[in-house]
Amino acid sequence: MKRKNKWTTSIIIFGMMAILFGAYYGYTALNFGQGKSATGGGSEAGASEQVAQFKDGESNKGYKNVGVFIADFHEKYNKSLGWGGIDSVKWTDQKKIAGDILALMASVQTDNKALQTDFESISTYAKQVESGAKDKQILLKLHRYFHDLDVEFNRYKDTKDYYDVTEYKS
Repeated sequence: MKRKNKWTTSIIIFGMMAILFGAYYGYTALNFGQGKSATGGGSEAGASEQVAQFKDGESNKGYKNVGVFIADFHEKYNKSLGWGGIDSVKWTDQKKIAGDILALMASVQTDNKALQTDFESISTYAKQVESGAKDKQILLKLHRYFHDLDVEFNRYKDTKDYYDVTEYKS
């Protein structure tokens, strides 16, 4: 009888774990496609879309909105500089990222002075990298701007890090 109880208990525990994992992954998959930033949290739509948008008729390189652009470059910097990547920078990759940022920044419009200041700072740093500056501090600043804008603009909350480098606050 004890052996049957162990099997029953094991099956119940396994079933509950399967349900929990399925619910978690289902919830994550549904929310990723509906208003989450590419980095995992926050809102890519709503109030932020009214603060900044791509100019009509300008190339936005396929980005749905400015929030997605911010989240995508935050992720690019996470992948290329995070987890020790800053110690082995691939400068040709960073020059391309900087060029992409500058191309997109040319088509972003905002009336928000704080956000405009942040975009100008990002553009200044990106121009330095694109022109060949090999300064890791510039890359860290770019990464921190995109990180904090993802937190503020997209309301990305899946982080404990916040560098407080942006003028824009949501």
